[in-house]
Amino acid sequence: MSRSHTLQESMDDFIQNTAASFTTGSAVHSTQEQCMEMLAQYLIHYSDLFQDAEMNDESDFAEWEEGLEQHMADLLEGDVEPSSDLGQLPMDALDPEHLRDFLGWFSVRETSNAELIQAYSDSLQAWISFSHERGWFKHDQYLNLIEILAEVTPDAIRVARLSRVLFHFVRSGGGVSPRLRSKRFSRFVEGHGRVVAVNSDSIIFDFDNMQERIGPVALPQVILEMIEEGDVFDVELGLRGDAWVIVDIGPVYPASVYVEVEEYQGLDKRS
Repeated sequence: MSRSHTLQESMDDFIQNTAASFTTGSAVHSTQEQCMEMLAQYLIHYSDLFQDAEMNDESDFAEWEEGLEQHMADLLEGDVEPSSDLGQLPMDALDPEHLRDFLGWFSVRETSNAELIQAYSDSLQAWISFSHERGWFKHDQYLNLIEILAEVTPDAIRVARLSRVLFHFVRSGGGVSPRLRSKRFSRFVEGHGRVVAVNSDSIIFDFDNMQERIGPVALPQVILEMIEEGDVFDVELGLRGDAWVIVDIGPVYPASVYVEVEEYQGLDKRS
C-alpha cells in the first residue's frame, strides 16, 4: 500500500501541475503560488497544527530566549527566510475552520485588496478540487472545505473593501465637521472594537476590556452600508468635543471569524 499524500506534497503537485496550463510569469499562476505559500505560513505559525513543545525547566526557557534573540538579530540583518515546509502533515489535518481563519482573518490582515482575496479563494478552491480528484481529500472533507470557502469568501471580500475605504476616509480627514476642527482630543480608545449597532448615520463599538460602549461614531452612508453588526475593527478612536471620530484604522475582520475568546470552543485563537 502506497504512502498517503501529505498537505505539502499536494500543494507542490498542484503548483507544478497548473504551471503547465499558464505561460511563464502568468499572474494567475503567481497568485496560486503566493496563496499556497501564505496558507503554509498560516498553518505553521498561527494555526493549532504546530504546537510549541512545552518548556519543562529554566534551561529550556533560556534556550528559547537565546533562539528568539538570534532570530530577531537575523531578521534585522535581512537574513531570515520564512519556513513554509509543512513536513509530513497529513491531508486530513486540514480542518474547514483553518480555511475560514486563513481567508477571513490572516489574509485580510495582510491585504485590503478585495480582488486578491477573491483570487486566493479561487486558488484554494482549485487546489481542493485538484486534490479531491486524485483521492487525497476524502469526499466529506472536500465538501466541508468547499462549503466553508463559499461561506467566508463574501465576508472576506466585503471587509477587505471596507478596510480600504475606511483607510482613505480617515486619511482624508475622517469627516470631521468644521465645528470640531478647533477642538482638541480629550480621550483616546484603541484596540479591537466590535460593532454592536449599525444606526442610520453611525455605529457603536464595544471593546472587550471596557465596561462601556463607545460611540456613536458618525460615518457616511456608503460606508455604513458595507458594515455588518459583529464586525471587528482594529481601530483608534478619539473624543473630540462631544463626538467620537476614527483617528486611525487597521484591518476589519468579519464576525464569522473573530469571536471573543470565552465564546470560542474550536481552534486556538489569537487576540
